Amino acid sequence: MHLASHFVLVPAVALCLAAGTHAATIQVSSASDISSAMLTASPGDVLEMVNGTWTDEEITFVGFGTSTQPITLRAQTPGMVVLNGSSKIEMGGTHLVIEGLRFEGGSLTDGHVIRFKDGSTLAHHCTLRDTAIIDYNPPSTDTRYFWVSLHGTNNVVEDCLFINQNHSGVVVCIWDDFPNNHIVRRNYFKDHPEDPNQANGWETIRIGTSDFVDLSSQTLIEENYFERCDGEIEIISSKTGDNIMRRNTFSECKGTLTLRHGFSALVYGNAFLGNDRSGSGGVRVVGPGHRVWNNYFEKLDARAGATITLYAGEINGPNSGYLAMTDVIVAHNTIVDSQGPAFDLATGLGSSNRTVLPDDVTIVGNLVATPGETVASSTNPMVTWTDNIAFASGLGTASGGGVTLVGSDPVAPGADGLERPFAGSAAENAVNPLVSFVPDDIDGQARTAAAEAGADEISGAAQLYTPITVDDVGPSWWPLAPPGVDPSLGFIFEAENADQILDPDMDGSIFTVASVASASNGEVLLSPSGSRTNLPGHETIAVYELDAPDAGTYTAYYRVRGFSGSTDSFFTPTGFDLDPTEQQTTSTNGTFQWELGDDFVVPGGAGTLEFRIGRREQDTEIDAIILYPANDLTDQELDFLLEEALVPPCPIDLDGSGDYNFFDLAIFLQLHHDEDPSADIVDDDVYDRFDVTAFLQLTSQGCP
Repeated sequence: MHLASHFVLVPAVALCLAAGTHAATIQVSSASDISSAMLTASPGDVLEMVNGTWTDEEITFVGFGTSTQPITLRAQTPGMVVLNGSSKIEMGGTHLVIEGLRFEGGSLTDGHVIRFKDGSTLAHHCTLRDTAIIDYNPPSTDTRYFWVSLHGTNNVVEDCLFINQNHSGVVVCIWDDFPNNHIVRRNYFKDHPEDPNQANGWETIRIGTSDFVDLSSQTLIEENYFERCDGEIEIISSKTGDNIMRRNTFSECKGTLTLRHGFSALVYGNAFLGNDRSGSGGVRVVGPGHRVWNNYFEKLDARAGATITLYAGEINGPNSGYLAMTDVIVAHNTIVDSQGPAFDLATGLGSSNRTVLPDDVTIVGNLVATPGETVASSTNPMVTWTDNIAFASGLGTASGGGVTLVGSDPVAPGADGLERPFAGSAAENAVNPLVSFVPDDIDGQARTAAAEAGADEISGAAQLYTPITVDDVGPSWWPLAPPGVDPSLGFIFEAENADQILDPDMDGSIFTVASVASASNGEVLLSPSGSRTNLPGHETIAVYELDAPDAGTYTAYYRVRGFSGSTDSFFTPTGFDLDPTEQQTTSTNGTFQWELGDDFVVPGGAGTLEFRIGRREQDTEIDAIILYPANDLTDQELDFLLEEALVPPCPIDLDGSGDYNFFDLAIFLQLHHDEDPSADIVDDDVYDRFDVTAFLQLTSQGCP
């Protein structure tokens, strides 16, 4: 979701058609309208879908544009065309574009929501962008169908949003036609829950199948953000050759980037941020020719046995088995504060006919800072270790000749929160000579001849790349402002910002504040450990003092999460100024979700009101609370209210200059978003006068 999603500055020239063209804009209101329009559509034409809800519309979009004049199917207003029921799209032809659509709340019995193919007509050089698929789920999780299926060649899925795919089938799947050169970039994959049956076929992205292990796909997966993508152990499953997975972020995902079949994959510049979530993992490597470098791994849970796992292979095994590994290089990765060994050198050896050790494997220039864990597990003499640095409890099965154990931490937090080597640390100048295919680091900064171990080079040069965040991905229009939802109408507050934390039984066990990356403001109110609290007594209570809004009835909504059946509840009140006595449940799978609470009456003339919540079970995380004069808000509406609560409703002179200017915005962003003061508001990768203009336009709206 781009910062620029709140408004778009469109230069006047962009509204004009190029000289000499005769492109038309054709308004359509049904699938049959689209089919009819495409019978005569010419390159450059735009089919504009009218705003509103499209139910059970099976759209066929087949035509032939050109590279300079594609044919476009787009929403009249981005995000305001909602497709539901059994609606789906099949696209075939060349140089077609679909953009600005929102699939939400529908489901299919089989097939594909969006397919780059219509019958035998494949899609080539076609693009899906700025589109969302949300909760498009059947009643049964066993019903198998796919959200986006790529066929043909040279197609792109970019700047899209995929939320809560909870059934059998893949979110984005690359099927056949090799090599295909597809691109999947800058998309937001969010809340893909774990298969309740623990089976296969729940990947977030899959490239090919075991039928195509010998074929080159050349698919590029880049700059996507994966948040709690838990479907199965394979978040990305690469099952063909020559694929590239670079500069993606994996946040609290219960799975791994898996090179399951195929050959010669390139995996680099990715960030794996586990936040100590159970089941979070790094990279699984199967087969020949792969290169894994410049990746950052932090606080992972050793899914598959280690942060990076090298799998044993089979002799003459089936395509669906495990190809033998040879010619693999793992270079300049940083592994910090993760569970289990950093590397497993022969995963699965001796099981499922896997009798072949990984051979011709080089592990060079990596930086391991896991003081409670060993460097490697499984014995494998065919692995060559060179110039690795480890702050660990021991080598395990790693070769002492190529791994230097150090007695002090070689990394420290950088400005962006990532652990980086520093001048004078053991990682500095540890790798010599330079690894030939790693001339720069995770930031795009050039490495010196004697390079630092790990993903980061100590450098004063400008960063070309930074870790992908949610602000870098997804549709320009997301989050969509729901009609009639007004942040000024209720109470919206972060749970960690309590005015008082009480300790009624005086035992010192109280709510605390904990940092959580996926929380709305980066922090939560955390219930203390211990056995369940039973009424009428209370272990600890958080008190919030609220200035009463207009008289009326307000419904409570809680953004919370738990991790098991013993961490999934807390106490809420039945009214203001009352101790909490109602049991409120949470999720049990580590996923934040909104829970509906009781109604609260605000009397006329009320002054300050107290709202109190209490501990019931340990480790429950309470993120935010909303009291709003409506009892039927959707998750999308609640997310919108929470996000808007961080934006000042009117200009505030934060820098004390006597007026409101761009520097006040800079201070606000630093306080609330930890963003650079040079805010690139128009999202064109540079901070300039257009950003100032955008800021002034934004702040002139709705303020006295």
